[in-house]
Amino acid sequence: MPWSNWAHEPQLLSLCVWSLCSAPHSNGKVGLNLPNIGIKQAWDVAKPQMLDTNFLKQGDVTALTPEQVEKLKEMAGFPKVCADHKHLTVLSFLYLYLSICQSQRALPSLDVAVWSELPTGAGLGSSAAYSVCLAAALLTACKEIPNPLKDGEAASRWTEESLELINKWAFQGERVIHGNPSGVDNAVSTWGGALRYQQGKISYLKR
Repeated sequence: MPWSNWAHEPQLLSLCVWSLCSAPHSNGKVGLNLPNIGIKQAWDVAKPQMLDTNFLKQGDVTALTPEQVEKLKEMAGFPKVCADHKHLTVLSFLYLYLSICQSQRALPSLDVAVWSELPTGAGLGSSAAYSVCLAAALLTACKEIPNPLKDGEAASRWTEESLELINKWAFQGERVIHGNPSGVDNAVSTWGGALRYQQGKISYLKR
């Protein structure tokens, strides 16, 4: 099965978070595998298609309301009271999957695996790197951005326009996990290098 592979490295750390996203297949399921935190789940694609997902507007930049979070929990099969990191990580994936992929005629069947050298919950930006990996993988799988990696190449880089879109969706994924993040961690994970954060504004410092 063909896979696409992305790695994102937070600034000042020689540690990475990797994602693998399979090419869309026909088994009727969307799967998420997070071996570092013991999560491996799959959902029938037909289930979210039967739910009312109109609350997930592509391009929406507002944080999810509590009612919208409850709808995501319903799809995930989670209890109403679940706010631990593992549950929020899964909800972030489902939010990005539904939001990014709803532009397709039908939600794609695919598998996403993410693993990390960064310890979770240690304040090192692992959730931001995770969100960037998810956004990049799903945007590429749904052909919202082109895959920059050509045959025979070991590494490549997205265009500035693609990076802006990846960062925008990664920030939304971070919002599901953290509620009100600054946006710095996901920006560093998207662009790498050094960033300037001043009065709530982030600018990329070119080499």
